[in-house]
Amino acid sequence: MGKSLRRLEQKKLQVGIGKLADAGVDVERWLAMCDADDAAMQRLVEAWPVKLPSFVYDAKTVCSILGLPNNCKEETPKAAYGEVVVWYGGWTLGELVATDKVVNYLSKERESWKAPPGYYHTRIPVPDSNRMTHDEQVAAHLAQLYAAFKELPTPVGATVLAAHLDATGEDLLNGNFCRCAEPLPGDLHAGLDVGGGRVYVCSDWDDARRGFVFLGAARKA
Repeated sequence: MGKSLRRLEQKKLQVGIGKLADAGVDVERWLAMCDADDAAMQRLVEAWPVKLPSFVYDAKTVCSILGLPNNCKEETPKAAYGEVVVWYGGWTLGELVATDKVVNYLSKERESWKAPPGYYHTRIPVPDSNRMTHDEQVAAHLAQLYAAFKELPTPVGATVLAAHLDATGEDLLNGNFCRCAEPLPGDLHAGLDVGGGRVYVCSDWDDARRGFVFLGAARKA
């Protein structure tokens, strides 16, 4: 007998959506699995995707890549599937720009931006967060999938992207843009992208539903 989603509590639905999103399973497949017979369930299990990769960049690694002092006294946390855990030393955007790993296309005054130091769990980008306005990304999508996460501070995101690019040669954003927490005039927000071996700080284009503009998210460990 198939299982019905009507019998599940809303909290369980949200938890299930978040866990399956970590493994790359979309809502449509989840619904099919809930209502499938035994034979159909077996076919779906055989097609189950590989879990999303996770990465951990500890203080020693990050500070070595950026050439910045290591003042970390915290233990390195583990990363869940799909997360990038990174040490961020409380550096200003200007200090990150001075490493030559980050380029700032915003006004000079934005280089004072910084976040509290510490380890961060990040989602860059939040899966399936493109083609949404900023409010839709945050109030609906992020709140539903990863309730403990908030919008990504730009200096933390720049640190993650720079560390990952140096360590793997890969762009976490796959050529897309990542919308960050800091607001800009005209209902815009700061954005990040990667190109030419460096991380670029820019605006998020506009608040339109664009296919190449995702949301970034983070929570402090």
